Amino acid sequence: MSATVRGGRKIRGAALLSAVVAGVLAVLPGCAATPEATPTATASRAPETPTPTPDPYAGPLLFVGYELDAFALTPEEVAQLFPSAPPAAVVDDTLLQYSDGGGPEFSPAVCLLLIVETSMRSIGARTVPWVDEDDTGNSGKQEILQFASEEVAAARMDDLLSTVERCAQFDAQGAGTFAAVAAPETDGVRAFGGTLDMGSGDGAWRAHHAFAAVGNVIVHVWQPALDGSEFDAERAALLVRDRAREAKSALVEKLTESPPAPETPEAADPGAPWSEWEMTATGVGPLELGMPREDALAAIPGATAQATGGTHTLVRLVSADDTSTLLLHFTDDGTTLAAVTAGIANVQGDLEPDGAVLPATGGVRIGAPLSDAVAAFPEGTFLRVVSSAEFFYVWSTREGGTIRFRADRDYTDPAALITGVTVEDASLWPPLDFE
Repeated sequence: MSATVRGGRKIRGAALLSAVVAGVLAVLPGCAATPEATPTATASRAPETPTPTPDPYAGPLLFVGYELDAFALTPEEVAQLFPSAPPAAVVDDTLLQYSDGGGPEFSPAVCLLLIVETSMRSIGARTVPWVDEDDTGNSGKQEILQFASEEVAAARMDDLLSTVERCAQFDAQGAGTFAAVAAPETDGVRAFGGTLDMGSGDGAWRAHHAFAAVGNVIVHVWQPALDGSEFDAERAALLVRDRAREAKSALVEKLTESPPAPETPEAADPGAPWSEWEMTATGVGPLELGMPREDALAAIPGATAQATGGTHTLVRLVSADDTSTLLLHFTDDGTTLAAVTAGIANVQGDLEPDGAVLPATGGVRIGAPLSDAVAAFPEGTFLRVVSSAEFFYVWSTREGGTIRFRADRDYTDPAALITGVTVEDASLWPPLDFE
């Protein structure tokens, strides 16, 4: 009888036959069972060393690019906060600034923050818009704003939070109120919400606001309320606070696994043609952002400096062969190099740029399609400034270094071209003063 296998199982007869044969061998004279071989001794295996769990990231809490998406409210959450608002869209990578700088004088002055664009001096953004096509005055949005550092964002939030008490009643060419409540600070996240009511008659203005801040991010949710709609300010403050806590937790987990490591730029040859230099978030060729004024003006052999714009904060450098220029931007006190622009800067004396003789930026030159910049520096922000009809694509580092590509038209146009590039250390600019 032979054993066969069917469907992965042995036939029972084979097992029985094996047992009978073993018994016969055991009783036959002179037929002893073959002794089992003694197992060969093997070296004992050393216990595996467990992978140590890294300590949670405890460095600066700096969000950048797509990480801002984590703060976004859902359309359902927007609808619950503002039942009379139009439906919200999904988060996008655009920022609209009007930058008109107008408006009445406020007393206390800090109350001006309640109508000033929170995005001023931001270096990156994500937006959740809700647009009423029939009544634009009923359109609102959530702006998620990246600032140059934790300190810059914290200083702005200090001023914003002060409006909760100081602007309960204020004057702005007429009496106004801000009925607001602050949420308890949790995990370093601060938040508040309230309704601004000012003016009367045709000049009346009423709007609901909610703010939250953590790390280098400030979140601003805003909805006009001229219809007299009610607003649960405490609920709104808690919602944006808790969403910010979730975003913080996700970033800490990410940076624990992959701690940030700032890049060290390579030294450039000061005597090389300017076209061989690179514009980076830390400088241009031998020009390093943050260097003293006198060092910046002497950094390029043969270049001449020309005062520009009627201010000591702007200097135009002209190359020794007179073929190209760079605009240097110094801090308000004129002592430190804060930014450099190649090409159009919207400053008196701008000339039509020749990208072939100017530094490149990530291999992209002035005159190239804006889409090339987006491909080279993904996860940036598309910025439109209405008052000056300017269009930019802005890319920033965690450390506040910023590269701003200027376009000749709206970035939604596939034919948009790069006309200028500015690199900037935004952390060198002082906080806005509202007092």
